[in-house]
Amino acid sequence: MKDELISTISGIRGVVGQTLTPDIALNVGKAYGAYIKRKKVIVGGDSRTSHLMLKSAVVSGLISQGCDVVDIGICPTPTIEMAIIGEEASGGVAITASHNPIEWNGLKFFNRKGEFLTQAQYDKFKTFLDKKDIPTGAWNRIGKIYIDYNWIEKHIDALSRLELVKVNKLKRRKFKVVIDAVNGGGAVAAPMLLEKFGCEVIRLHCTPDGRFPHVPEPVPENLKDLSAKVLEEKADIGFAVDPDADRLTIVSEQGEPLGEEYTLALSADYVLSKNPGPMVINLSTSNLNRDVCARHKCKLHYSKVGEANVVEMMHRKKAVIGGEGNGGVILPALHYGRDSLVGMALILQYMADNKKGISELAGSIGPYTILKSKGNIDSKFDVKLKKLQRELADQKISTVDGVRVDFNNGWVHIRRSNTEPIYRLISEAGTRKEARELITFIQEKL
Repeated sequence: MKDELISTISGIRGVVGQTLTPDIALNVGKAYGAYIKRKKVIVGGDSRTSHLMLKSAVVSGLISQGCDVVDIGICPTPTIEMAIIGEEASGGVAITASHNPIEWNGLKFFNRKGEFLTQAQYDKFKTFLDKKDIPTGAWNRIGKIYIDYNWIEKHIDALSRLELVKVNKLKRRKFKVVIDAVNGGGAVAAPMLLEKFGCEVIRLHCTPDGRFPHVPEPVPENLKDLSAKVLEEKADIGFAVDPDADRLTIVSEQGEPLGEEYTLALSADYVLSKNPGPMVINLSTSNLNRDVCARHKCKLHYSKVGEANVVEMMHRKKAVIGGEGNGGVILPALHYGRDSLVGMALILQYMADNKKGISELAGSIGPYTILKSKGNIDSKFDVKLKKLQRELADQKISTVDGVRVDFNNGWVHIRRSNTEPIYRLISEAGTRKEARELITFIQEKL
């Protein structure tokens, strides 16, 4: 895994000093600059220790192609998306490896809408990536660098003005919230948002120095500190974000991690109760969302995995909310990108409006158990996957994105990762035992 530089529509990721170096970042910056063609680009990123090194290289590449760069500093990825829209830029680059381990870093690329590149846009960009040597512009064709570290505040201000968010009502509720920002890109933004809502904020790992105190992916096994702190402080809720703060997960007032799947489902339950309309999720996302849509008599659509695919279908279906089961909430009323700050606002507003604790609200949907596993891809992976399809031909099968099989008691989804050289295996059923049996069944075949 660490021997490869991963390059997909989701961006570029590698191990710093091994597969991802300043030289590579410089060349990627030049390629993106050549693709953008001498226009304005927003650059920011999470707090990893390699942030400044890689950002400097990327910015050098961009300005060498005549692009003007607005550096917005260490911030959430969704803040970069908001800045692209607000600055009327032609694109943006986030220096982040998202939830990957501490030794990794990477680059995410955005279009002028503040969204991930579409497949067609990525294919065009890749023609520049594949070039061996992109010449540097002459002395009078070098771009400029501007600094604007105010975009976190602008992002929060815009979010606070949404019709779905009633700041005064939240302030009256005076929620006590523990936030674990894993010392990442959300370490400043998340507490700032919560304080604007009048919350009593208990900070946990909120120093943006890139020294992750635990495995940075916000899944239950990595949230022991947060669970303990929620109980110790008798807090109403605990929130955890990944290093670039586009994903959100919840710990209940009882100290129980709800799992990332509940983030989107609970957000959708609130949004659809106020503004009924279509919803889009990917094929690996929980049936909790199916049940929420049924509750509000709203249409649910399924896309391929990947934020770009979800967003493309959200545009087509005119969805009022969408996202992915990894804790990624997309609210078009603000912007078309996964946004943990949006998720926090919607969850707290849901609690305030219903005057109920998060455990009670979560208990009103489901229950389902979703299990996530992964494995290394060997040379016979595709052959084994085709054989599996033949063996399960009597079941409902989708091959839109990998292979999803729906059984009477649940479903499984097997697909290649967009960000790592592995396959991802997800199952969901009414009980943990049934979900585990589905995982084991598929693993034995692969």
